Amino acid sequence: MLDAAGPAAEGIMTTMHYADSLDTPRNRQFRTAYATNFKMQPDVYSVQGYDTGLLLAQGMAAVKGDIGNKQALYKSLETQTIDSPRGKWSMSKAHNPIQDIYLRRVENKDNKVIGIAAKALSDSGAGCKLG
Repeated sequence: MLDAAGPAAEGIMTTMHYADSLDTPRNRQFRTAYATNFKMQPDVYSVQGYDTGLLLAQGMAAVKGDIGNKQALYKSLETQTIDSPRGKWSMSKAHNPIQDIYLRRVENKDNKVIGIAAKALSDSGAGCKLG
């Protein structure tokens, strides 16, 4: 997208739960491993897929693979903390991520983190139940 926008994107500020330039050991490790394995750079969708896999793996481990025990599986998913390239996050009572939201600015065709727009953003807790 930034390539397509070209110079017009320079300086645009956005918010999102991930930015390529997050300067954390977890993000650097993820980006290096992803680029090595897939011969391309990861994007926000790569991170979300990775996080989904982590959440499911941790939930399955908690119920020892017994996916028939749905209540225990759902309870486990609700209590996990995911050590993500985007920062650690957990689930709200409404099953949305409680996560940091980053303020980003386009610099030289890259979304650079310039701050945190919201720390551990959560919802009201109202919403759907699993199952």
